[in-house]
Amino acid sequence: MSAGYNVEDWGPVHAIPTYHRAGAGERTAPYGTPEHPIPLIIDSDPGLDDALAIGLACASPEIRLLAVTTVGGNADVTRCTENALRLLHAYGRDDVPVAEGAAGAILGDVVRATEVHGTSGIGTTQLPEAPNQALPEGAVALIARLLAESPEPVAIAPIGPLTNIALVLRIHPHLASKISHLCLMGGSIGEGNTTASAEFNILADPEAADVVFRSGVPITMIGLDVTHQALLDRRASQRLRDTGTRSGAIAAELTDYALDRNLEWSGSLTTAIHDAVAIAHLLSPDMVAVARYHVVVDTGHGPARGRTVCDGLPFRLRRKGMEANADVGILIERSRFEDLLVNAFAKLP
Repeated sequence: MSAGYNVEDWGPVHAIPTYHRAGAGERTAPYGTPEHPIPLIIDSDPGLDDALAIGLACASPEIRLLAVTTVGGNADVTRCTENALRLLHAYGRDDVPVAEGAAGAILGDVVRATEVHGTSGIGTTQLPEAPNQALPEGAVALIARLLAESPEPVAIAPIGPLTNIALVLRIHPHLASKISHLCLMGGSIGEGNTTASAEFNILADPEAADVVFRSGVPITMIGLDVTHQALLDRRASQRLRDTGTRSGAIAAELTDYALDRNLEWSGSLTTAIHDAVAIAHLLSPDMVAVARYHVVVDTGHGPARGRTVCDGLPFRLRRKGMEANADVGILIERSRFEDLLVNAFAKLP
């Protein structure tokens, strides 16, 4: 026994889990239905997995996609914007406006993930040029306008660094109540992926993430704990290709690039489609299991910079007078997630 758990029941493990493992509870995030699709803005840094996330949103009748805004992260923001325009064109969604946002963090160094996603952000995939251009008003202004004009609160899925969202909350604080939910991909209860402490999207702008988690806006944090369960392999990539659609072929090519990188670096035969999990949560009532946590972002400049410190131990929260401020993803069924993606890309052009 260790910390109240029978470790012999776990099978092979990399490390003993923390003392408290929060159980799944009721979600706070809204979700759409074909009859009542959820209005959604995606804020993204496309991005291999971003590309699949955007495709999932485009194909899903449960989502009314209002816009895609871009932020520097996986690649330079100008490349991310061009990727967003070309992906939407390939997916048959030139009706969705795109606006370019922050090139880098509010403070600190500019962080990129081109070693993962390639200089272009989408590996070696070549996409046809889009007929549209990004709107000149910019991402922050577009998000603010859409929030102000919407007759109902709007969900936002930030699946890149949180710079644009923090700027919206700081420049237009009166619009926070028009955000129904922030379903973000980022963070981790446990170990990070860019450093031992931090996940990439949070580390890319910890100060922005701190603003977001302190904002009081309802949040679901789709972190590495759940996204590392949302895996595709070569068989799944072939399933995407076998849809026979142009979009399915794009998704398969992007997945193969990620699989090649993972195989080269670690010998892994799978790749996590992190960002699409945030979209999946908004179109299904039970795709992702969540637990309530109090999440604080480390904005120091030591080895824990960018860490999402997640506290879900009830008596400790009571003792400190704290309340949970976020749902945190803890479980997803891999096969069901794969089926969701394959079926979505089969519907696209």
